[in-house]
Amino acid sequence: MRSQQCRWGHPRGEVVVPTRRKKPPQSADAILQQLSRVVHNPDRERFELWVAGDLVGVLGYSAAEDHGQRVLTILHTVLFDEYTGHGLASRLAGGAMQYAVDSGSRVHPICDFMQNYLQHNPVYGRLAV
Repeated sequence: MRSQQCRWGHPRGEVVVPTRRKKPPQSADAILQQLSRVVHNPDRERFELWVAGDLVGVLGYSAAEDHGQRVLTILHTVLFDEYTGHGLASRLAGGAMQYAVDSGSRVHPICDFMQNYLQHNPVYGRLAV
């Protein structure tokens, strides 16, 4: 006599529609944002982006005085390829801009990414020289 159930315990002949997995409570991008932190490294004139203990990006700058005003010239923003497309470069830029606000500095963006970032973030756009 044949078993009336398949090997997964469903009755034979019954069509079983697989159930969809529930969406995770957070996206991978959100988790990366939570695991990341921006660290200012003034000795190397850069801001560093760390994710789960690994250095994954840097924003390099040069600081100078111009008519009594401190100006940060943003030279470049670099992220490892596998971390692009998750909003982490914006997190790095935001950390650098918050430092500029807190220190009363102005910003001269040479880096294309930073020029674009400042255009799309009017809160920080006023810092541009």
